[in-house]
Amino acid sequence: MFDTVLRNFTPDVPAGTASRPRQEDAQEFLSFAMDRMHDELVKLNGNGSNSKEGMIVSSNDDDAWETVGKKNKSAIMRSQSFVPSELTAIFGGQLQSCVKATGNKASVTVQPFRLIHLDIFPDAVQKLDDALRLFAAPESLEGYRTAAGKAGLVTARKSVKIHSLSKIMILHLKRFSYGSHGCTKLFKPIHFPLELVLSRDLLSSPSSESRRYELVATITHLGANPSRGHYTADAKSASGQWLRFDDDNVTPVSLNKVLHDQAYVLFYKQL
Repeated sequence: MFDTVLRNFTPDVPAGTASRPRQEDAQEFLSFAMDRMHDELVKLNGNGSNSKEGMIVSSNDDDAWETVGKKNKSAIMRSQSFVPSELTAIFGGQLQSCVKATGNKASVTVQPFRLIHLDIFPDAVQKLDDALRLFAAPESLEGYRTAAGKAGLVTARKSVKIHSLSKIMILHLKRFSYGSHGCTKLFKPIHFPLELVLSRDLLSSPSSESRRYELVATITHLGANPSRGHYTADAKSASGQWLRFDDDNVTPVSLNKVLHDQAYVLFYKQL
């Protein structure tokens, strides 16, 4: 079963884990494996489809609706969501993207997520809270074409916020940068807390859901690029003891060691 997933992820590599000549990115494989698990669960529940698009429910342009928010400002809304499964009930949330251009109604799109990808390259990003604030910070869009209203290309502002929270939030710290000179890894330490409280500024609207999360697992990459090096995982057991998974070797690890490693992927559980 697992070998089948591996073959689909890297069809050019011979079957079997022992003969695999290269290492793959853990975050990419995690996303791929979760996609496959979601697809299978949806099909088992009788909601299956042979296409990846069939796993997401979308509204098209004709289904868009207009909302009126603060100060009677209106916006055009579009929404996507996962077809429900046991996996998305745990890891699934929604992001809200809002694009505003002068003289036009705001365009708001709600999309599902299972991982949130965080840029940590800017010097100002030294801790997880910095990366989350940068994720939600507005950015300028040059040459934006509006659907109606002001003609031609304009400059717009885009912001992304969390629309609905997941029970387990997976945060991917983007340590790898790809450019003309290949892949570069960022080795700088990023402080991440044992307990994470999401700022209200990260949310698209007030929520009754808990914004408090506790760290339950991490993935760390050792090495200079994603095709080399080594991955380890740390996880909190039911007894509260932290364990390190290093291939088939499982040993206790101190919380201090967990919090001071250069983590690549973080798993937080909603409290």
